[in-house]
Amino acid sequence: MNQRIYSNTEIQEKISNAIKKFSDAELDKFCKKTHSKSVFDINMPLFLKVPEHFTDKEKTDAVKDGKGVNRWTWDFEFKRNGFSYAINTQWYARNDSYVQRWLQSVA
Repeated sequence: MNQRIYSNTEIQEKISNAIKKFSDAELDKFCKKTHSKSVFDINMPLFLKVPEHFTDKEKTDAVKDGKGVNRWTWDFEFKRNGFSYAINTQWYARNDSYVQRWLQSVA
């Protein structure tokens, strides 16, 4: 069995807490697939950004991909400048070293 450095929940919580001190411009980079892929080796944006006024139903629908699978979670939601952010849920053992490196670089 492959030993993980972090659980998916730990990754989501640690990244969500760390990113709050980032500038708006830096945060917006993590709402793009290419930047998220280069930093964490994930295949979709780290964060999903929606208007803060979205209803619960709109937020629930927003985190689903084209096949109806939840790809982000609101469990570690944070808000900034009229927007709400959900974090990616798709983390695998291969991502752990990227997460660990990034967390160490922003500590």
